[in-house]
Amino acid sequence: MRYKVKGLEICSENAAKSMAQASAALTNWILTRPPVRRALDYGCGKLRYAPYLARQCSQLGLVDSNVQLDRSQVIAGRRTTVKRYAQRHWPSCRIYAIEEFWHGIEEKYDFVLCSNVLSAIPSYHLRNRSLKAIMSCLRQKGECLFVNQYTNSEFHKARNRPEAIDHLDGWILASQKSASYYGILDRAKTIRILRAIGFRILEAWIDGQSAFVLVGCG
Repeated sequence: MRYKVKGLEICSENAAKSMAQASAALTNWILTRPPVRRALDYGCGKLRYAPYLARQCSQLGLVDSNVQLDRSQVIAGRRTTVKRYAQRHWPSCRIYAIEEFWHGIEEKYDFVLCSNVLSAIPSYHLRNRSLKAIMSCLRQKGECLFVNQYTNSEFHKARNRPEAIDHLDGWILASQKSASYYGILDRAKTIRILRAIGFRILEAWIDGQSAFVLVGCG
């Protein structure tokens, strides 16, 4: 996704991590859940968690920006696009551009994963728009897991750099070629944001450097 903030362009798609960088804590959590009919990966990036979700559902949904879905990049060791990879490995999957998803979709999902996405959105308005769209796509008893890494040594180093600009829940770090946003959402702050939207908090915990918050519809 591309954002214009303070005269800078933030290309959040560049922060997406590969399948090889999947968190063991999160993958284990996904694989120990009961299977569901439909599961969706909001902000699927380079499909870091899509293979694990696909094992736990009959139909997989993927959401990201057009630039992330259509650009040529290396996925699972091969140069391809997110769309081509997903269509080849999960022929029944549904792929949504983020703007389409924001406007509402017909399908309802039993489970949604939103991992390290909220902390990458440098806009209060667009973050809320994403959250409301996620809520609207959940089945009545559906659940969504929000995961945000909120601390590590690199975050502290970046925050103390002279070019860091305070913004929203974190800061923007600009260089000559690009800019990045680092939103720091710990467990308490994530819970406050989700409750304000109307989600019902089911469970919340810390694992390593990440905060996990499981929610249902209000």
